[in-house]
Amino acid sequence: MKKIFLGLAMALWTAAAAPAQLVSFQLTGGLTWINGDDYNRGLTGLNRYLQDTSTSLAGAYEPLDSGLNVQVEIINWFTPHIGVGLGGGYYRVGRENTVSGGGLVSGMPYDFQSTVSARVSAIPFFLNLRVLVRLLPTLSLDVFAGPVFQVVQFNFENPMTLSLDSTNQVETFTASQTSFGGQAGLGLNFDLFPGVGLVAAGGYRFGRVSNLQGNWSVLGTSAPGPINLSSSVYDLWYYEFTQGATYPRLGFFDDNGPSGAGISGARRADINLSGLTVSAGVKFSF
Repeated sequence: MKKIFLGLAMALWTAAAAPAQLVSFQLTGGLTWINGDDYNRGLTGLNRYLQDTSTSLAGAYEPLDSGLNVQVEIINWFTPHIGVGLGGGYYRVGRENTVSGGGLVSGMPYDFQSTVSARVSAIPFFLNLRVLVRLLPTLSLDVFAGPVFQVVQFNFENPMTLSLDSTNQVETFTASQTSFGGQAGLGLNFDLFPGVGLVAAGGYRFGRVSNLQGNWSVLGTSAPGPINLSSSVYDLWYYEFTQGATYPRLGFFDDNGPSGAGISGARRADINLSGLTVSAGVKFSF
């Protein structure tokens, strides 16, 4: 599949560099959504686990789903109806939620508070084959599709306090990875006057990142002493934890992954980047 995308990208790149009848510069911004996949399943499992095991609970961890998107594109039109666009952009999907509650360990009560802040930041580079269909003298339908290459960073931070052993710690993780995928969609172009127009589009971008290996640390204090753990080769793992019921879970571990009683199905986690994108902006042609 990757070879197909690379072949398509090379063909479109060659076309984009060829002489054109008309060149357009397009600047748009809007919203983007992602599927989230393993990360969101892990949060759902953690919420269920806390609901089942806590004596009191306030708040819930919310999935990664939507954020802001901006992109620019230069389009070479070889005919009034067919062109190739070369562009790039930036989008960021993040969530921060605080959960607090209490429970019992060996009959001893405890309280906790945890704030999970996670975000996916991506820089997509793309090539689009564009077909323009004139609907009215000033209104056109724009159909586009092409490959997408993304540079992705995943950031995670979890400050937590726990009454057991007077624990106060912060867990962090940062990893970067690349992704090959594609996109397709429809847009409307409205000509304000010669050379300037408004554009609006909706599309679907697909791709995923896996093997998220990066810098992990847990720093803090506790009654037994300071907490100072770190590694530059930890990965984001997905697994299932069984304690009465079975809960999807996430964690950061070395190459061996999670192990122990009740743990099964451990594998390196994926984050699915696929989702809708809607945007609007301006287009200049010359």
